[in-house]
Amino acid sequence: MLDLRQLDLNLLLAFDAIYQQRSVSRAAQVMNLSQPAMSNALRRLRTLCGDPLFIKNKLGVTPTLTAHRLADYVRSALDSLREGLRMIPAGRQGNPLLRISCLDCLQPVLLDALLQAPQSNWQIRYFQPRRRDALLDLATGRLDILVDLDQPLAGLAGLHKQPLPADHYVFAYGAGLSEPPRTLQSYLAQPQIQVSSRRDGLSPVDLHLGLKGQRRTIAVTTQSTLAAKLIADRQPFGLSLPSRVASVLGLQQAPLPFDEPVELLLALYMESKYRFERSREQAMQCLLQALSQTESPLELARRA
Repeated sequence: MLDLRQLDLNLLLAFDAIYQQRSVSRAAQVMNLSQPAMSNALRRLRTLCGDPLFIKNKLGVTPTLTAHRLADYVRSALDSLREGLRMIPAGRQGNPLLRISCLDCLQPVLLDALLQAPQSNWQIRYFQPRRRDALLDLATGRLDILVDLDQPLAGLAGLHKQPLPADHYVFAYGAGLSEPPRTLQSYLAQPQIQVSSRRDGLSPVDLHLGLKGQRRTIAVTTQSTLAAKLIADRQPFGLSLPSRVASVLGLQQAPLPFDEPVELLLALYMESKYRFERSREQAMQCLLQALSQTESPLELARRA
C-alpha cells in the first residue's frame, strides 16, 4: 500500500490535469508547467503507483483502468481541500478574481450587476475560449463563469448549469436603416450583419430558413457585437439577433416575419462548489437577474 508520506500533493494535481485534459502537453498548459516538468511528474506517479496510468495515442493519452478507478478519488480529495482552504480568512479574502466568458456586449451588463453585489471588490477578467474548450476550462479551473448555449455537460464532474429564460430572435437595426422589413421576401433581400464567434457555421435563424429552402442576405460577418452595432449605425444593414443582445446594444427591434418565433436557449455555467461559497453565490444571483431581463414577442409586436 502506498504511504501518503511519500506522496507529493503536486503529483495529484498533475494526475488530475492529465486525466481531465487527456493530454500531457495540455495538462502542462493548465498547470503553467513546462512539458518536461509534467512528463517528469507522470514518471514519478507511474513509479509510485506501479502502473503506466496513461497510454499514449494519436490524440494524446488514454487512462488505464487504474487511472479511471483513481480519478474520482483524486478529484474529490482536491475539491475537498480547495473548499477547506476557502474557509480560512486568507482563503476567503485573497481570491476576489472572477474569470468570465460571455459575449462582448454583455460584459458591461455583468460588471454592473457584480458591482451591485454585497461583495463588490471583484477583479473581473473577460475572455472567450473556443466553445469546445469552454466547459473543459471550467472543469479544470481556468474559467469561473460561462454564459453560452444551453448544452449537455457531457459527464464533466463538478459543473453546475443554470438555464436562463428562453430568448428569441428579432430583426435589429440601427441609425443606418430607416425601417425594418415587413415581409419575408423583403427580409431575405435585406443585407444583414452576421455576428458569430465562429469562422463559419449557421445560426438558429439560418437553420430555420434552411429547412424551408430559404436564405437571407449576409453582407458582413463579424465576431464582435459592438462592431456590428457601429456598422449598423453607419450602413443600411440589419441584424438577426437575440432580443436580449439587441436590447443591450440599444438597437431598434421588430419581430422576424416568420410564422413562428425562433428561440434561443442560453445557460450560465459555473463550478458546483461556488454554490456553497456565499460571496460567489450572491454574485451568481446578481448575474442571473441581469441576464433574465428580456422582452416578450408580444411586447415587441406592440412597439413595432
